[in-house]
Order: sequence, then C-alpha cells, then structure tokens
Amino acid sequence: MRLLFFFLKFIISFRNLFSEKSYQVFLINQKAIFIYRSNPEIVVRDYYFYVQGLLLDSLVALNSKCLVFFECPGLKLLKICLPFYEIYLQIEHTLLDPKATKEFKTLPGKLSTGDGSENYLVRIAEFEKLNQASLVIDYSRVNLFNIASSELLKNFRLKSFCISPSLYPIDTKTSGRSGVITLFGNPEIPRRKLFLEALNNAQIEFKNVRGMYFGVEEVYRKAKIIVNVRQTDIFYTLEELRVLPALRSGAIVISEVAPYIKKTAYSKFIIFGTIEELPGLIKEVEQNYQVVHQRIFGDGSENSHFMKRMRRIEKCNVLSMQRAVNYLNSSAR
Repeated sequence: MRLLFFFLKFIISFRNLFSEKSYQVFLINQKAIFIYRSNPEIVVRDYYFYVQGLLLDSLVALNSKCLVFFECPGLKLLKICLPFYEIYLQIEHTLLDPKATKEFKTLPGKLSTGDGSENYLVRIAEFEKLNQASLVIDYSRVNLFNIASSELLKNFRLKSFCISPSLYPIDTKTSGRSGVITLFGNPEIPRRKLFLEALNNAQIEFKNVRGMYFGVEEVYRKAKIIVNVRQTDIFYTLEELRVLPALRSGAIVISEVAPYIKKTAYSKFIIFGTIEELPGLIKEVEQNYQVVHQRIFGDGSENSHFMKRMRRIEKCNVLSMQRAVNYLNSSAR
C-alpha cells in the first residue's frame, strides 16, 4: 500500500504542474489512500476543509483497502488501481418554489408550502455526478428532509448525510463589534437591491461585504448584526453556510424567514421576519443590542443553552460522518 501511495503521490504532483486544480494524497491507516483538492472552490473553501477534517478522522474505520476521492471528478485513470469511493459535497438549495419547473430540472416533493394546495419541488444541482457518487455530504438538514420527501430519490437519500457548517471557534463576546453587515455577492439582484434601498430609507447604516471568501470569519467576529436575505423568490432553503458560522462567531443573525427552519436545530437563536419586517427588526436589535445578545448567547459559558446546542451540533456532525463511513463499509464495491 505504501508503494502505491508514493506512486500516486508522484503522479498527482506531476499532474498539478499542468492544472489549476491542485490535488494532494494522504495515506490513512495503511489501508486507504485519500485524494483531495488542496485548492477547493473558494465559495465553499472553509466548509470543504471542515468536512475534510471530519472525513480524515472517520475514514480510519474503513474495512478494506481502497482509494477515496473527495471532490475529485477527474483522475479517472487512477481509479483502476484499487476499489474506490467518490465523495462529493451538495451545497445548493434543494427546496424550490412550485412555480420553478421551467427554470430548473426538478422532481415533485411532498413538503407543503403551507397553503395546503402546493408542495415544494426538489432540485439537485449536478444530479448526474452526485447520483454516481458513493457518498454525498449536504450542509442542510432541510435539504435532506426535502429530498426524503421524493419517492424518486430513496436511494440518493440513503447515501446523503448532513454535516452542518460548524465552522470557526465559538466567540460570543460583545467587545470590538460594530455595524450591520450584509454579504450580497451581487447587490444588483432585484430583490436584494430593493432591500438595501429599504435599509437606506429606514436610515439604517450598513455595509455590504462582497467577494470576500478569505477572512470572512473576521467579518463575522467584528459585526454586531449579520442580515441574511434570499437571493431570489425561487430558492427557499435557509442559507446555513452563512448563518451558522455567523452565529458561532457571536454575531446576531437577522434572517428572512424560511420554511422548516426547526429542522436546523438552532433556529431559536436566529431572529426571523419577512423581508418587509427586517428593517424594523434591525432597528429594534440595534436599540437593545446587549439585551438581545444576552438572550441569544447567554453568558458565554459552556453551560449556556447556546453553547450546549452548538456542542451538540458538533457531536452530531462527528456521528453523522461515522455513519457515513459505516455506509461505505456496508456498500463496499
């Protein structure tokens, strides 16, 4: 196994010289060779490395010699060396408006929109690639709840596991914080543009941070309030890749309401409202910042309700990854 490891390491190092995508090789327990991207897509960089860390801890439980490819759609010739597993991230919204049938390929789901007459649709971006994967890691329990509602995705759901984005060390202190922050990559998108205009009309001082993928943790740690608004009226999954890391960094999160938020297991720590209600909520929090911060985060000790819930989510992530590896063992090729 060690000889194969050094051979693959040489081949991949040589390949990296001619590709923008850089890959690395890691030997796990003299049994599995883990191949991964060392320069993942920047929009999910922090989440990617968080999941990778959990994978490395859990893959030691693999039963047989194999190759494990994490977010490596290429490298096809290497996959003849040993039995292999392919693991991919699913980072898109699966919960779609019932009217979105023309814009995207979707499947019928069974989660009600709440009015009793329609159900949300299920959309899986890059379905062909993910459907061929050995394992799919999703950031959202709401996404998986929606996928599970589709009769056509039973097998896909079995190999899908939720790893919540418990990124960054928890820091709930109030000192050194200021301002209201939005993180709209494209603030010209109509509904977000209108929202920013509403903030201006309400005389709320804010800063929109765009195009920042490195150092976003510092933005969260220095902000009093992070505001989350959906990009469009079509996608309905809560943006957990933003709101949970912001919460863990001690920012008060004020978010546009989203369906089935109790599935996240931490929705009680977020302030929700309709997009029209958000400016008023922001003003209210600014005027009562210390009281609201105390209500959400408690005293910051390990015994606070917030800290207990964050630790529970971290533990659930570890257990979920262990179950994912057990799934690989049970479905060994």
